[in-house]
Amino acid sequence: MEVHSEILSANELFYEAFNKQNLDAMKSLWQDDGSCICIHPGWPVLRGFDSIIQSWKDIFDNTDHMEIRLSDVSVVVSADMAWVSCQENLFSIHMAGVQTSHVHTTNLFRQVNGTWKMILHHAASVPSPSSTSEDER
Repeated sequence: MEVHSEILSANELFYEAFNKQNLDAMKSLWQDDGSCICIHPGWPVLRGFDSIIQSWKDIFDNTDHMEIRLSDVSVVVSADMAWVSCQENLFSIHMAGVQTSHVHTTNLFRQVNGTWKMILHHAASVPSPSSTSEDER
């Protein structure tokens, strides 16, 4: 499999684990050591496998239904490192209806024993497209 496709596949598995709220799948994607970093929008920086997995457990335990659809996906590969830049378009169901939000994300992967493992997930909120005027672009 071409490296670019391998990275896209690893990234897709991450979002599949997120959308299905599958903690075991999420655990299998991350490098299991202290070098990992995760930055959820509005959260402090999380360092290390255990704190990152705990954050996903907390998110899954406190989310009724959320789905992420990606757009603007790009991949860069350099030796045993690769990163994916993408926009997460989040849809969540609440009592008031469906809420949408947009987050720009950088996911960094390292090849470990032939497998691409996530070592960084950095997500930052961005304005929704409808809230940005033509003059601001």
